[in-house]
Amino acid sequence: MSDARGLAARAKGAARNLLASNEELVHLIHAIKNELVGQIGDLHTRFEAASEESAALGSQVSRAVELAGYNNDELQALRKELQWLGPSVRLRSLVASDARITDIDESAAIFLNYAKSHRGPLADRDLWINDPVVIEWSEGNATVGAVNERIMEIPFVIQALGALDPDAAIVDIGGSESTLAFSLASLGYATTLVDPQGYPFAHPRLDVRQHPLEELTADGDFDAAVLLSAIEHFGIGHYKGGPEPDIDADRKAMSHVKKLLKPNGILVLTVPYGPAETNELERIYDRERLSNLLEGWTVLRARVGRRTTETTWEIEAEELIPPAGPGHVAMVVASPS
Repeated sequence: MSDARGLAARAKGAARNLLASNEELVHLIHAIKNELVGQIGDLHTRFEAASEESAALGSQVSRAVELAGYNNDELQALRKELQWLGPSVRLRSLVASDARITDIDESAAIFLNYAKSHRGPLADRDLWINDPVVIEWSEGNATVGAVNERIMEIPFVIQALGALDPDAAIVDIGGSESTLAFSLASLGYATTLVDPQGYPFAHPRLDVRQHPLEELTADGDFDAAVLLSAIEHFGIGHYKGGPEPDIDADRKAMSHVKKLLKPNGILVLTVPYGPAETNELERIYDRERLSNLLEGWTVLRARVGRRTTETTWEIEAEELIPPAGPGHVAMVVASPS
């Protein structure tokens, strides 16, 4: 009996202990649950804050991208402006420092070559002159880059006009890119220049007519007419203000020139000479083509010059021989037949 009572007592004790353990477990579970709920709530709060920060950052990124595009355009414009200003600033510094040839850098050389060329800013004011000698700049140096046919054409013209009276009337046709008319006026000749492009020089004895040749109606007024490397361009359409393209414009011009001269007047003509060709800039005359151009004229004198190197021209013949190839110039003095 006593054993049974002991077992019952131990069973009750174990039950109480188990109940207590269960209650502790329940409390522990509740505590863990509450902790998890708290942590989940905290995570939710942090997530919402992170979402707001992410949205704000996204807005900032979008704005930054927008500004970057704007700034990129601005930077491109600034870079372009600096590219233009760079050579100018460099050239100013060269002038200010009394620079010598060894101070010329590549960018300065490029600008100097461009500024003196027919594509440079002087052409915008019709101030570009086709000089016989072309100076070529390079870094720390300058050389004679090329010599064109005018090195012999200009003295040929002045020599041919030397027999005229000191105050003779001369018309220079198509000479806007040459100082010849300016020189003739300075020598005392009554000089008229006719060219659709006009002429940048002024002189008391220089009359500039800015129109095509066919509009010049001074019949029999001139002792001499000069066509210095000009008639080959007539009717090609390359130069502004000229007549409409016309394959026979050069021959028509020669007929008009004949009307401008006095009975004993002379024509001084120079043209590119070589295998016959017509390109977008000019005609090149061979002997047959030049003979056709001079139909109705008596040749008083003729010389043929030839380029032997990039910087050298020499007289090849004292008559209109057939050109051996390109790189020649024909120079003629003629009178109306």
